[in-house]
Amino acid sequence: MEPMRVGVVGTGMISDTFLRNTQGLFSNLELVAVSARDADRIAAKAAQFGIAGHTLEQMLDDRSIDLILNLTPVEAHAEVIERALHAGKHVFSEKTLTADHTSARRLADLAEARGLRLGCAPDTFLGAGVQTAAEAIAEGLIGQPTGFTVMLNRGLDLLYEFLPFLLRPGAGMGYDFGVYALTAVLSILGPVAEVSGFVQTNRPLRHSILDRGDTAPTEYEIRNENIMSAVLRLESGVLGTVMFNGDAVFPEHHYLCIQGTEGLILLPNPNEFGGEVKVVRGLTHPRQLAGATAAEETLPVHHGYRDESRGLGAAEMAAAIHEDRPHRASAELSCHIIDVLDGVVASSASGRHQTITSTFTVPDRLRGDERF
Repeated sequence: MEPMRVGVVGTGMISDTFLRNTQGLFSNLELVAVSARDADRIAAKAAQFGIAGHTLEQMLDDRSIDLILNLTPVEAHAEVIERALHAGKHVFSEKTLTADHTSARRLADLAEARGLRLGCAPDTFLGAGVQTAAEAIAEGLIGQPTGFTVMLNRGLDLLYEFLPFLLRPGAGMGYDFGVYALTAVLSILGPVAEVSGFVQTNRPLRHSILDRGDTAPTEYEIRNENIMSAVLRLESGVLGTVMFNGDAVFPEHHYLCIQGTEGLILLPNPNEFGGEVKVVRGLTHPRQLAGATAAEETLPVHHGYRDESRGLGAAEMAAAIHEDRPHRASAELSCHIIDVLDGVVASSASGRHQTITSTFTVPDRLRGDERF
């Protein structure tokens, strides 16, 4: 198949990884142009990767570009994605699709109406770690899934200093970081039916911790949630708990566990593509109770894409377009994740359970031998 020609919009911290992978890791993608708001950054990235540097208008007018890879901050997503869809381009966006479910759903409907594909990160769930766990659960290794537990701790003080977008609405702990864990777990277990939870903004006014000599510390305000805690009931009846704590320590720590009638599976870091997948098998006979402990084993990881593979979702989407099948990192999945997060926020504000009205089809597992 001919590679899909890609234009990248946005040149932030993560852009080099996407540009490098689009250019060298995925054979079905051809990196042709880059765009940003700042002309100097456009020129620098274009020279670095040997590609064209365009304004957004030039990129959208270029009929040779098939796919827009949107790496802009979340507050710009809705405008960039809508303009790209109206220009007849497929779009794969960094997470989250937009800052709220209503606008995300509108874009998903627009893409469908125009016969275009819209995909969204996180695509780490397509990596070897989560795919290995998904296969093990599908094969019955832990029996019938009955519950899950997710805990993510990430001290944001250091990150606020260098990534100011994390202070803005739509980029709180749940929306910017919790999405990785929710996408990993729900891509295996399916959609959420109901949520109940709390969000908080701890210490919303803070001072910079950087040493600025004689200059007084800079004060800044956190304008989103930095702690989110919730109970989720899935459509399948499985119950789960999540805790996303951004007022903790750095570097981050994670715990993702899916529980079943015959064992537990411990998932790797949802912000990475690889990592170890561990299973704890349950005891099978009353005689084992006396002094016995359940054994933990590490599963062999035999799926591809174990290393840094950002852009994998776009490459898989390009293959899906060629093969005329649904793509896995879909707008429907992304919209549902945002709906769940919005539901937790609404539950916290109202003190009531929130019904989640959106849904999605669990994406097919990768075979493990795919190379895009």
